Amino acid sequence: MSFVQAKDLTREYDLSDPFIVRTIAMRPKRILTAVDNVSFSIEKGTTYALVGESGSGKSTIAKMAVGLLKPTSGSLLVDGKNLNDPFLPKEEKLALRRRIQMVFQSPYASLNPRWKVGDIIAEPIKAFRLINDHASQINRVHELLEQVGLSTSDVNKFPHEFSGGQRQRISIARALSSEPEIIICDEPTSALDVSVQAQVLNLLKSLQKEYSLTYLFITHDLAVVSTMANKIGVLNQGKLVEEQTPENLFSNPKKAYTKMLLNSAPNINF
Repeated sequence: MSFVQAKDLTREYDLSDPFIVRTIAMRPKRILTAVDNVSFSIEKGTTYALVGESGSGKSTIAKMAVGLLKPTSGSLLVDGKNLNDPFLPKEEKLALRRRIQMVFQSPYASLNPRWKVGDIIAEPIKAFRLINDHASQINRVHELLEQVGLSTSDVNKFPHEFSGGQRQRISIARALSSEPEIIICDEPTSALDVSVQAQVLNLLKSLQKEYSLTYLFITHDLAVVSTMANKIGVLNQGKLVEEQTPENLFSNPKKAYTKMLLNSAPNINF
């Protein structure tokens, strides 16, 4: 069994008018299917990239994977366990949530501006009770800052004192603080300059190698994951239309939509 398995994932949104309005106007229900029967699997320690245009359902899948949204139907299994299983004991559900963390798209909006960096990174450590001793918590925060290329003196600074690339490094350190096995990367470089993008991607690759992390990488830009992903799934209007290794996808795309995405992604070299 694969480490992460999405089975017929579907997420619908009811956009209908209120019942009485529909009844009087004789209007049917309006259902938006954001994710339509999507299935894929990820092996432990590898990177699976989901690519597609805005509105294709990528971020909806990311939110379902991390437990922020419940699927309308289908399931997402981690090591054989379903995060949304209503019969899963509370302790097991908490342990499962600890194993899955997320790095969000905007390094400016994802960090609490009122908190110091040390508190931001330490919060998951405290929430999951990984380290109870305060001094040991601080030492762990220092280790994480150094691992992502920042200084231990940054613990007492606020997010606004950092650049976008540095803030994303803080977000990565926070994600690592709960000792996860899976990190959902939701467009983590799209708000950064090209040179900074490369630095953040290299950091993610080195951390993956060091900790055997499993990544679900969400992006609209094939160039970003051309050398990072082990497998790429292409989403179009909520449906998974193509799935291949990067080499095969870039050399022999099967779908016209994939070819369009490739044409809009410059500087892909193998």
